Amino acid sequence: MTSMKKTRKSQQERSASTRHKLLNATLQIIESEGWHRASMQRICEHAGVSRGAQTHHFPTRESLLIASVREIVKRYQSDLTEGPNRLQGLQAFFDFLWDATFNDNLLICWVEAMVAARTDESLKRVVADTDASSLTAMRALGAESSSISGTTNDKNTSRVEDIVELTVYLLRGLVLQEGVHEDLSEKRRLFELWKQLVIDVT
Repeated sequence: MTSMKKTRKSQQERSASTRHKLLNATLQIIESEGWHRASMQRICEHAGVSRGAQTHHFPTRESLLIASVREIVKRYQSDLTEGPNRLQGLQAFFDFLWDATFNDNLLICWVEAMVAARTDESLKRVVADTDASSLTAMRALGAESSSISGTTNDKNTSRVEDIVELTVYLLRGLVLQEGVHEDLSEKRRLFELWKQLVIDVT
């Protein structure tokens, strides 16, 4: 019985590892080459996984890409959940968002998914649902971070949440700009200006 349990666990671990490789490869290709270049053949080659194993986990390209959308949000929310626990104030929270945006590939992949969803109805539904839950989580975490430093109260919590959401949209726009204008220092200057404007109104 013990031997059977160990074998079953090993199979589960191998299955999880294969799934992880496929999702990682998908995100890496989306980041470096764009959403539409993420073909099943390229993903399998990049992941070092056979087409048979890929089909077992993700029967179609659409199912893998949709899973990658959910994986982006899952990882991004995990980063956010860990970050604000040690942050105090909106300024620190915004700095955390900046680092999560430009020191990782997740938001780049997410923007790619949003652009692709514009002309893909099935993808649009998934992106819309996951985006809504992600924004809700970020709004709440931003308000919580602000309240830790005593800079917000029940009356202006909604205002702070709106500012957090606007900041997310700003960062998404800067990610799009990064694809054409690669001067990160200029984007940082503009983001610092936005932070100062936030101080003035909160």
